[in-house]
Amino acid sequence: MRFGRKHAALLLGCAAFSHVPSYAQEGTEEVAETAFDAAAGWIEFEEVLRAKYAYIERGDMDVEAQLARSRALASKARDRKEQRRILHQTALTFSDPHLIVGPFEDGDFNIAMTSTDLAVSMAKGRARIMDVRRGSSAFAAGLRPGDEILAIDGIAAEKAALMPYGEVLDRPTPLQLSYGATLAANGRRASNRTLTLRRAATGETRDVVLENPREFARSVGDRPLVDLEFLGDRGEVAVLRPNNSLGNNDTIGAFDEALARALERGASAVILDMRETPSGGNTEVARSIMGHFVAEPKPYQMHRIPAFEREFTVPRQFVEYVMPRAPQFLGPVFVLHGKWTGSMGEGIVVGMDAASDAVTIGSDMGDLLGGLWNYDLEVSNARLDLGGEALFHVDGTPREDYVAQHAIMPASTAGDGTDPAIGKALQLLGER
Repeated sequence: MRFGRKHAALLLGCAAFSHVPSYAQEGTEEVAETAFDAAAGWIEFEEVLRAKYAYIERGDMDVEAQLARSRALASKARDRKEQRRILHQTALTFSDPHLIVGPFEDGDFNIAMTSTDLAVSMAKGRARIMDVRRGSSAFAAGLRPGDEILAIDGIAAEKAALMPYGEVLDRPTPLQLSYGATLAANGRRASNRTLTLRRAATGETRDVVLENPREFARSVGDRPLVDLEFLGDRGEVAVLRPNNSLGNNDTIGAFDEALARALERGASAVILDMRETPSGGNTEVARSIMGHFVAEPKPYQMHRIPAFEREFTVPRQFVEYVMPRAPQFLGPVFVLHGKWTGSMGEGIVVGMDAASDAVTIGSDMGDLLGGLWNYDLEVSNARLDLGGEALFHVDGTPREDYVAQHAIMPASTAGDGTDPAIGKALQLLGER
């Protein structure tokens, strides 16, 4: 069967360097219903997934068993809408925020990590908050790492963690339970959510109604492309913070200007805060940012494209470089990252580690796997986003396995509400 139509923007952009999720799925127009072949719709989805998804071979789930179960359900779908839902839920079983099937519906759960404000872990039947997005409604309501989620919209947390998967998931793995719990705790796309919590600090149990995190995600887009603030006793530490703007090429000039202002003011150290970049971006913006902190051309990321080897038996792997860029700063640099560092944000963190003398501080990141490719599935009228390229640190470490030089957890919000990553950076700077 012929594969679904690959997005023209990626073809023109050499396919390799786009890391921006195709959230245009949200505005996809209704397509007139024609004769629908459910079996053919599944075959098209599975062929694209097997040929193009760089992470189809994995040891954290039984891929063949999952696809067999989903195949049986999707092949009996009554219409395109039902099949889209099954394909969407199947994609979620891979616990990869880059693997998504749209167009989205109001009943779908919010996209991780863009439209989320809570990172949740499920272990031994208990759902615990691992981190809270700063500035969000969850943060304002006093939710903190260590708090236990007892129920979500009145449904016990362990059962709620399975809801994003519908009928497609039979025996969830620990990773799938945690991913499902995170999705459930962040609610559906068209409603607020009520969480029943047991506070870590006091043992108190209470219900909290939280605004849909999509509203906070939208508000980030209203901020300046790059924030600049100064810390330290003399304001000598410049903090530069891209506001989920790595996919906007205007960020190149905005970052140049912010860094120039910091240097004019006499900044002696820079904190590059990548903790609010969940939606990824493109390598033009990424390389422009990293270029300010290198003195010579340096490799920063390795790409591998399994699809070429699958089709032609010829592997394709290459290393991408960052080039020096003015204004230049070669003093102390600290790079902060956490659960809302996604895709190209992750690439910048790993790239700064590889190409510069920067010190990285943070937790596990968003783990959006690979460089993003997009496909339109013609039979089901669905849209498939997937990681077509496997990405690595230049030392061979998979990007999703990267561990900070100073690993901390949580990285966004401490139990007392303070900022642990900023605190750690200032501590390390004071020890120099």
